[in-house]
Amino acid sequence: MIISMVSCNSNKTQKIPEGFREIPLEFGQGFKIYEKEKLFLLEIRPFPANDQKVFHYLVGASQGDFKGESSRGYTQITADGDAIVLSETTQIPHLVLLDAADKLVAFPNLDLISSEVVREKINQGSIEDLGSGPSLNFEKAVDLSPDWVMVSSFGDGLKKADQLEKGGIPVVINNEFLESHPLGRAEWIKFTGVLLGKYAMADSVFKIIRDNYLLTKKVSQAISKEKRPTVLSGNFYRDIWYAPGGNSWMSQLILDAGGLYVFQNLPGRGSLELNYEYVLDRAKDADLWIGASDYKDLTSMDHSDRRYRDFKAFKDKQVYTYTLGRGEKGGILYFEEGYLRPDWVVMDLLKIMHPSLAKDHQFHYFTPLYE
Repeated sequence: MIISMVSCNSNKTQKIPEGFREIPLEFGQGFKIYEKEKLFLLEIRPFPANDQKVFHYLVGASQGDFKGESSRGYTQITADGDAIVLSETTQIPHLVLLDAADKLVAFPNLDLISSEVVREKINQGSIEDLGSGPSLNFEKAVDLSPDWVMVSSFGDGLKKADQLEKGGIPVVINNEFLESHPLGRAEWIKFTGVLLGKYAMADSVFKIIRDNYLLTKKVSQAISKEKRPTVLSGNFYRDIWYAPGGNSWMSQLILDAGGLYVFQNLPGRGSLELNYEYVLDRAKDADLWIGASDYKDLTSMDHSDRRYRDFKAFKDKQVYTYTLGRGEKGGILYFEEGYLRPDWVVMDLLKIMHPSLAKDHQFHYFTPLYE
């Protein structure tokens, strides 16, 4: 239930109200959590960052918790609602791990969702399909009167947020995609946890993910540089090679799993756009190729572009893709769940790079390509 709200574009940097104490985050950089008695205050910076604008959400367990508290123009949200709308598949696992999947009432393009828990609810007809892309059905979202809608600021996310708010729908901005550290992105489950009134549960879930991840990292740190394989990532798309930047989520994972990423020194949190000659010069002798799109085998990969043959990892059949887990409608589980479970991703990578150190681990997301 919403008590009051303001446009996403109107909030400027403000001092945190007196009495609120910050709950320190360990890895997350894109949001902050403050607490005061029964209230939580979430602060999120928009993307692209401009004009020092921030988003604030004041969250209480019930309407009574806001009594005597000045709203300061913040969006006020009660966490006891039972109807929410999400817009990105990466937000789905948050609900599943926080036992709140039953609160999801709508999502754009239901076929993209892979979670078995949520697919069961879709098949039961309890989740509305809002369409996809520019055809997103805003009217249906408004008719559902959700307690809040979560959108990413990536792409036209902020434009969609404005359209929803004009229809009287409260919108929460999620900027998890901006996090470069795998545990920073996973820590956004605390953000969702606050909105659902389940911060303590979210904190416990994150600690499990964190501890698993750091244990794997500790194992890999003992590996000498000489024993670390060189790793290539990415592939061609319309004659441009797209690969994770040196400051990206995947780059950090490769490092923490005991590998040497060939593009580690190229800055960027998102995708690099490289030409063939540069990639060949830097990576033709790379030991492993991890994250080679969603090809089903080496033959189809070869048919799509014969230049892949020029790389040692391809010749040696040391190419891995992230397509092991797929949902009922063909969605790739890695893109839905992997960002929240970097502990599973890093273990997959450790098994690929140093199989003797992960003998008992069963792959969650990655699989080798065969001919």
